[in-house]
Amino acid sequence: MNLPNKLTVARMLAIPFFIACFFLPDWVAFTISIGGAAEPVQILTKYLIAGGIFILAYVTDTLDGRIARKYNMVTDFGKLMDPIADKLLTAACMIMLIGRDLMSICDFLMPVFTVIVIAREFAISGMRLVAASKGKVMAAGVLGKIKTTLQSVALPMVLVAGPFFRAVHVPADFIVLAASVVMTIWSGLDYIIRNREIFSGTK
Repeated sequence: MNLPNKLTVARMLAIPFFIACFFLPDWVAFTISIGGAAEPVQILTKYLIAGGIFILAYVTDTLDGRIARKYNMVTDFGKLMDPIADKLLTAACMIMLIGRDLMSICDFLMPVFTVIVIAREFAISGMRLVAASKGKVMAAGVLGKIKTTLQSVALPMVLVAGPFFRAVHVPADFIVLAASVVMTIWSGLDYIIRNREIFSGTK
């Protein structure tokens, strides 16, 4: 197994540890006093750890792709497992955020955001399976890459700094996450339209 594939496997192995962070005791890492805020902002250690694992996993995702392409280490295993690892990590993060009241505003929308993101990934993965059965390859688009980048920025923002953004009344985490959900819908529709011939019945 080459280095890029090892990084992919490591990212998948990190997911259980990421999930476990949410069940750690509510230790307070530090408290921030903000002028105008009713009470100090508490940042919990477990969410800092979870955010760190998420960011590290995203870094390995970037590294394994670059290494594989630069040193001609692209494998069928990597093509299959790399996107699966990314989807599992994103889905795990969004599911675990439900009901945590971490997002600065509109935390009640987290379940809706989660369903949209997971439904999109199921739909596109299904299309790829149909395409593969017909010997066709569905290439990823620019919109999909933008969506992935926004998700990778938004989710750590919610995990690590959501309470801070709430205290300063600047919902930056919500804005970036909402933008990623918009791109999730847009990129999904674009992907379906660009590859609609998959369902035309032709071989």
